[in-house]
Amino acid sequence: MDPEYALNKSLPYLTSRLEDAGFTVQVGFNQTKGTIFLLLNDSVKCSIHELMNKLIYAEPDVHRILIELWVPLLIKQARIGETILNNPDELRRRIRTEFGALDVATTPLHSYARQYPSGIALVLSLDYENSPFRLDDVQLDQCSLSVDELFYYAQKNTDDLPIERIQQFGPFTCISAQSTFVTAKAANMPELMSRFLIHAPHGLFFMVPANHMLYYVPADPANISEQLRELAKISRLPVISAGKQDPDAVLSRDIFYYSPEGTYETITQGDNPALEEFFTNPYIDAETVRTCVEQYLSPSPAFRARFALP
Repeated sequence: MDPEYALNKSLPYLTSRLEDAGFTVQVGFNQTKGTIFLLLNDSVKCSIHELMNKLIYAEPDVHRILIELWVPLLIKQARIGETILNNPDELRRRIRTEFGALDVATTPLHSYARQYPSGIALVLSLDYENSPFRLDDVQLDQCSLSVDELFYYAQKNTDDLPIERIQQFGPFTCISAQSTFVTAKAANMPELMSRFLIHAPHGLFFMVPANHMLYYVPADPANISEQLRELAKISRLPVISAGKQDPDAVLSRDIFYYSPEGTYETITQGDNPALEEFFTNPYIDAETVRTCVEQYLSPSPAFRARFALP
């Protein structure tokens, strides 16, 4: 750990690389949040808090490698700041909601995000050059629309995104597309249920194992115990599949419940360390699966009372 080397040697290299690309560069500090940013061309703020943390904990001989990875990202942020963030019409057109696996309380760059259960938060992203670009607090301050306006248009745009495939997966129905914004349709569950004609008078179970897919099934109060065990057995397979493609792509291991009153809660404990094999090995035996299901399911007392579970 060497904060002085990162600030006195590596940061000047970063600013020089951006100056070579044609930008004017100033370094700024947010004393309240303890974060660091760059002001490019006297108008666009770009957070480098994450980069500086990486540099502080990395060996000096890899600092330039890390910086070179960030230079094109910062250039992209600057272009977005100059062409979109200050343009209300472009913002309304490009803004989307996206679920991220982050805790708002411990994430200084996304304090605006709206927290959902089990470490899932709803953030704002731009659909930029056919890829998502997640906004942080620094960029949000530069937007020409308020946070509430941004969330309104973002959710509307996400609700309107087309679904490419609808298929059955065991008891679940899965909707999916190439877009990484698909799961955020669940942030507006009444709209989702209306568009896909989902009849769920007793609530809806859903999963978001990766950002491009959403699994759901209406709650069956007449058969709730068996339904929960079956959902728990099946839920691990999409997580395993997503993890094999890219471990970082796994959004959540949990099953969520959306109530008729409009509340969200987690009915599982996907972060239980004892369940690692359950979510990584598709070939475990039936007895191990049964044991893991018992460890995995963790409905709240309110949920148990709702469905008269012991």
